[in-house]
Amino acid sequence: MDSKSSYWVVSGIYSIGSRLFTLLFGFGGFYILVRTLPQSKFGTWALFLTITTIIEMSRNGLIQNALIKLLHSNPNEASDKVVTASWILNLAYSILIMILLVLMASLMAKLFDAPEFTTMFLVYSLTLFVLVPFSQFNYIQQAKFSFSGIFWSAFVRQGSFFLVILLYNLKNEELTLVSLVAYQLLCTVAGLVVAFICARKFLTFKWVFNGDIVKQVFHFGKYVMGTNMLSLVYKSTDQIMIGYFLNTTSVALYNSSIRISNLIEYPATSVAEVVYPKTTQMYEKEKDLSSKFFYEKGVGLTMTVTLPIVLFSIIFADLIIAIVAGPLYAESAHILRITILFGLFTPFSRQFGTAMDSSGRPHINFAILCLSVVVNLVSNLIGIIYFGLMGAAYGTLFSYGIMGVISYFLMVRIFKVSFWATFINMAQFYYLGFNKFVSIIKIRILKR
Repeated sequence: MDSKSSYWVVSGIYSIGSRLFTLLFGFGGFYILVRTLPQSKFGTWALFLTITTIIEMSRNGLIQNALIKLLHSNPNEASDKVVTASWILNLAYSILIMILLVLMASLMAKLFDAPEFTTMFLVYSLTLFVLVPFSQFNYIQQAKFSFSGIFWSAFVRQGSFFLVILLYNLKNEELTLVSLVAYQLLCTVAGLVVAFICARKFLTFKWVFNGDIVKQVFHFGKYVMGTNMLSLVYKSTDQIMIGYFLNTTSVALYNSSIRISNLIEYPATSVAEVVYPKTTQMYEKEKDLSSKFFYEKGVGLTMTVTLPIVLFSIIFADLIIAIVAGPLYAESAHILRITILFGLFTPFSRQFGTAMDSSGRPHINFAILCLSVVVNLVSNLIGIIYFGLMGAAYGTLFSYGIMGVISYFLMVRIFKVSFWATFINMAQFYYLGFNKFVSIIKIRILKR
């Protein structure tokens, strides 16, 4: 296996593995909590996770892509300045968000009729500071094309949190929402220790402040942060509006289908994480040609995973909900048949964002997402008013379709991508996978 193939295989295994275990541990925690918490409490927990995910992914947007981009486009002597700038902005972001959470926790508790929010967000503000070094160590490893440490730190953080939920369930003891947030903090500390051990070989501990570099990181990252934030607001609009216009019990019903639909996000995100640093590196040499190549390959690879999941979920929605959430959530099966269709557009939108960021066009990605948030808000508002809980699913699907078409035609205009090339790539991945499967079977038969 040559070095290029080795990069894709090893990086892909660690990146997809990280997402897979995050999915499994998150899904395991969901499976227990959805059965042990009252629907209103579970809805509150789902809204809390929605808001904190927006906060954490916004941090990633501000720092991660800018750090990788500038480390690869600046000479070696400037790397310490770039890393120092990323630390400064990471810490400043955390302080700002902590202040906002302290000031707005009580207001959010009243808006969503969730009194636990006040204490939950105060405890979470401590987690924000632990996430500063935790995220920095992972960003640096990704910039160095090393994904093993990212995998193990996520494994420990998410795995230990699931273990806490499992142990409480086995002992038949009650877990309050506030104690869940406190354990989340402790598990993040455990993940931080692992992240440091894995990243230390890449750390220079040289503090080299340069105001111009700080501005470069910020000005690049502000578009990506805005894009990440808008992307998550876009994906969370349905649940947030359900919580505001309906109630947290409705959020619980809707969230049980979204949890399953989010299976689509993990392969799409894993492929994007592997593609982005490589596209950024190749863009310096091949410009738009590299963006076209990786977009078509990335979409094709993601679709090989997502398409079977979509078809399976539509056919067996009732059975899936019964197994995953239980009979109290049977109504969610109808919602799942709609929300799983979001996954048909996810590979295209995710690789669109990767192509724009890696080619130095984050402002275009940001503008598209601004438009998508507006479309999603309007379509969800109309949907919820006229169709209630199902209206949120209809409205979000409509906005996914509209924005998917717009982003695709932009890719055609800028990079001359081919719609059919993505499906040819998908067919090739299926063919390679089938051949690999047949060869394994033949080897096992011959061994007998």
